[in-house]
Amino acid sequence: MFTGVAFWSCKEDVVRPALVTSEIELSVPKNEVSIDLDKVRQITFAWQEAFLVDDYNLLLSNSEDMSNPVIVEVRRTPHLISSSDMNDIAAKLGIKSGYAGNVYWTVQSRKSSQPSSAEIRSLNVTRLMAQPLTPAKDITLELDYESMDTEVKFSWEPMPDTESYQLLVSANADLSDPLIDMAVENTYTNLTYNQLQDIVENEAAGLKRYKANTLYWNVKVGDRLMANSAWKFKLYGTKIFTDVRGDESITYKVSIIPNGESEVVWLAENLRTKRMNTGEPLVCKGQEDPTTQCIPADEAMVNASTPLPEIIREVAGMYYRIKLIGDNSSKVTWPSLLAPKGWRVPELKDFENLAKASLEVCNYLEVLRYPEAYSSLQMGDKKLNKDLMNYWGMNMAPCGTNRGGYKYIQDLVYPNNGHMVYAINSVSQFATLEIAAATAKGGARAINLGNNAPIVVRLIYAGDDN
Repeated sequence: MFTGVAFWSCKEDVVRPALVTSEIELSVPKNEVSIDLDKVRQITFAWQEAFLVDDYNLLLSNSEDMSNPVIVEVRRTPHLISSSDMNDIAAKLGIKSGYAGNVYWTVQSRKSSQPSSAEIRSLNVTRLMAQPLTPAKDITLELDYESMDTEVKFSWEPMPDTESYQLLVSANADLSDPLIDMAVENTYTNLTYNQLQDIVENEAAGLKRYKANTLYWNVKVGDRLMANSAWKFKLYGTKIFTDVRGDESITYKVSIIPNGESEVVWLAENLRTKRMNTGEPLVCKGQEDPTTQCIPADEAMVNASTPLPEIIREVAGMYYRIKLIGDNSSKVTWPSLLAPKGWRVPELKDFENLAKASLEVCNYLEVLRYPEAYSSLQMGDKKLNKDLMNYWGMNMAPCGTNRGGYKYIQDLVYPNNGHMVYAINSVSQFATLEIAAATAKGGARAINLGNNAPIVVRLIYAGDDN
């Protein structure tokens, strides 16, 4: 007991040193400096770094008591703010376009227990005379092929004594080589989805057809740009592909599929052409004709034990007897005769990657499956997740069944019991998504294909880096 009391008394007698919090010293801009945003490209904010502080808040307010500040999160000093961004901050603090007003600023650690600056400095900021308005900074535009007359409004603030403006849109931040350079007798103009799609499809522009393109826009008055740095936005072209072969023209949907750090563009429908890519007709005389190279879904049954479901007729596309297309003993093979320019027939690895990407977000490839083909949300004994069905817009439906030891597609059955079967770039194998999914896990392989097997085909875009 005595020992315990003595120990407690000792603790109470200890005098602990007070924690010393050093202040952050501000460097630039100097106090009460005037800045005309029309005359600078950026503003440098700097301060003396505090010990053990990695993250700062730069606070800007229209009041010296720093009430209701705009907070900019900063990792290191100095920190640069473009004149365009500073113009936005000044607008939030109540300064009108072309007018001047005081902006107060200080710095503090993002952690309340760490240092802050006791000093508050002021800037007299003159806002830009005018600014772009819409499309907003960093917006994403996705063109809908079913609404190509939709208009995108490009608008900006008026400049004093100005009646004519020049709208510039470029793939370069410095607005060089503009894709659009047009005079506008107003403070706005509209561009249709068709006009924006023309930019994407113009090979000289060098844009990606199906993936995001970063574009920049600004308005020019005489030799002066309205914003000191261009506003950027992302543009996705229409996710369709029109395949023209002679007098045949077929439009397909496409889907953008994640593949690790990159993406792959797939047709989101099965191939349904009756022609080779040269325009020459395929032999399409029906399932019973031994020379038949392509078979419409309605004619794809051989000794079928069940009627062909309506849903299969809608989504199966065309069935092909790939060993009858082209001379596979020569350099000309069926993929080079069926795939249009810029596209290719997938390899087995492509299906494995497709299945692997799907399995990262769902258990049974739901993000790929066409919902109408799985009305019971059942795949054998597997219960499918309704909310994830066809989330990636791939529209895949079962198109056949491997018939035991025969090793070829002999029968089509109701969707919930069938396999999603696709040709790969080989005459001796076929791929189903179920096989690809199992292979991605290390437990299956493609199966040999019989000479008579009718197979459906999908394509991958290979026209550029996307």
